[in-house]
Amino acid sequence: MGAQTISLFRYLLLGILNLRLFVLVFILAVLAMLFSSFITELAIINSEQIAQALLADFLRYSLVFLTLLLVTTSVAEDYQFRQFERLLTMPVSRWQYIAAQFMVVATIAAVLCLPVLLIIWFSTSLEVALYWTAALWLEMLLLGLVGLLAILSLEKIPLAIFFSIAIYLLAKLSGLIGQMLAASVYYSDGSASNRVVEWIFSGIMYVIPGLEAFAQNDVFFESLDLVALLSDQLFTVTIYAMFLLAVCLIDFYRKEFNL
Repeated sequence: MGAQTISLFRYLLLGILNLRLFVLVFILAVLAMLFSSFITELAIINSEQIAQALLADFLRYSLVFLTLLLVTTSVAEDYQFRQFERLLTMPVSRWQYIAAQFMVVATIAAVLCLPVLLIIWFSTSLEVALYWTAALWLEMLLLGLVGLLAILSLEKIPLAIFFSIAIYLLAKLSGLIGQMLAASVYYSDGSASNRVVEWIFSGIMYVIPGLEAFAQNDVFFESLDLVALLSDQLFTVTIYAMFLLAVCLIDFYRKEFNL
């Protein structure tokens, strides 16, 4: 079964990796460096640190969105070309498809992160570059799995991307939303509607990942314990990855295909 999973992984990966992808990543890297140089000229204080943080964020959001697009498009093509029906007529279990897709997401994230290591290393230090690359890989892996669950459940690329980005933004803004909820409770009149809204948002914030699941920009401005930061992120992403894979497997097994 392991050999079958590896073969399926290689088949799925070859359908994604191509020359156009590498050209696109090269263009994004050049744009990021040009943008960083432009910001360096504008900044008055801490120009280098601000430029480094913006460079890292430009690469972060570009590659995260690209990973999400690649994952959802790949699975959507399996729906469109009835690839699932052909796969399930072979001696391949559904859990093997999910395992292969997990390996695909992890590999795509790793491939896309390699230029980030070189670019961040060139502009900062090796330690920060290693941290940011590893943290970005975990971040891309997490959102890629969210996209995998979304496309398996919704089966439409626009809906899957919208859902995944919404989850991502809510997670990124969890700290701000928490402060807004605390302020609203403090200034509200304690009405039932305010309490209901508070419970709803508190429940959402409890389910989605927190800020500790993402790479931290503070490393460009101050000395931090990079190992501790990465350990916290690894723990959080591992828990959510296991949960997302379990939900993906359950959702995939409940689907009926016309064999």
